[in-house]
Amino acid sequence: MKRYESLDWLRGLMAFAIMIYHLIGWTIFHPESGSLLGNLGIYGVSIFFVLSGLSMAIVYHSYIQNFQTSIVFFIRRLFRLLPLLWVAIAIVSGLSLVFGGGIDLYKTFLNLTLLFGFIAPGEYINTGAWSIGNEVFYYAFTPLLIAIYAKNKQLGNLCVLFTILIGLYFAFGILDPEQKLESQWQTYINPFNNFFLYTCGLALYYNFQELNIRKIAPYLILSSLAILILYPVSGDQINIVAGVNRCLFSIAAVVLTLGFYKLEVDLPDWFSKPFANLGEATYGVYLLHPIVFIFTNKLIASPILCILITSTLTIIAANISYKFYEKPFIKIGKKVTQNMSVE
Repeated sequence: MKRYESLDWLRGLMAFAIMIYHLIGWTIFHPESGSLLGNLGIYGVSIFFVLSGLSMAIVYHSYIQNFQTSIVFFIRRLFRLLPLLWVAIAIVSGLSLVFGGGIDLYKTFLNLTLLFGFIAPGEYINTGAWSIGNEVFYYAFTPLLIAIYAKNKQLGNLCVLFTILIGLYFAFGILDPEQKLESQWQTYINPFNNFFLYTCGLALYYNFQELNIRKIAPYLILSSLAILILYPVSGDQINIVAGVNRCLFSIAAVVLTLGFYKLEVDLPDWFSKPFANLGEATYGVYLLHPIVFIFTNKLIASPILCILITSTLTIIAANISYKFYEKPFIKIGKKVTQNMSVE
């Protein structure tokens, strides 16, 4: 199977951007809409959803054919997500006990089983884990969507259009542009609000897999980055997730992913490999940087130094985790399911 290293570059860049967004927000000031970090703090996660849909289509488009292979898909995704999530939950819960806090057993159960994404999306334990709950919710629909696309591409596109309409309903009918995003966070992280981003990722594969658009890929990237960086908007981040701006920034997120998907460029290893490695270790960067920050923030007084050390330690820890902890579990997941279907 062809590996799209350019997609790893994009994952790595977005993981790094989200980490810096959080660290600056926790130590110096909260980036608002209109700033690079303020925009990427929100749409970096949106791009992850698009990337996830695209990646699932690339990997599983010819694999998922029936109920049995669908079960294999679910099992392999659980072996990818649960091992590190369980460690992150254990650390945060343990710290809560040490510092006098309690443990909500029901909430812990929902997180350990990843059911919170279906039952209570806002009941996540680890910072940023709401997006993992959203991902698992989308995985539940992935075999069906792949089966529909395999049968009829136009029907698959109609399904994607339906999720877009749901997203528009949230953008124009549910989210209130007069209220801050913080007060509407539970609504924003509703998995149906971001579902269209994931399905658009699937649609990118089925509509562009055979198209040669490598010549315009750099222009797609530049135009979408121009929107994400230069579009004139300011104030609370509700201004980029509601109304017309929601449409514009979401299109930019999808087009940026398409640009990297179709990008064909040879970059020197010293430049590309760090981002590719960061892309592979993205899950660890996403889950571990809030935990690393808990410790560095108590030991380092300087905000700038705290950010530098936290980000460095997080990247190191994420790469170690991926190579020596997560990757072995991925292999176990494949081994456990290899006899369940013919690959």
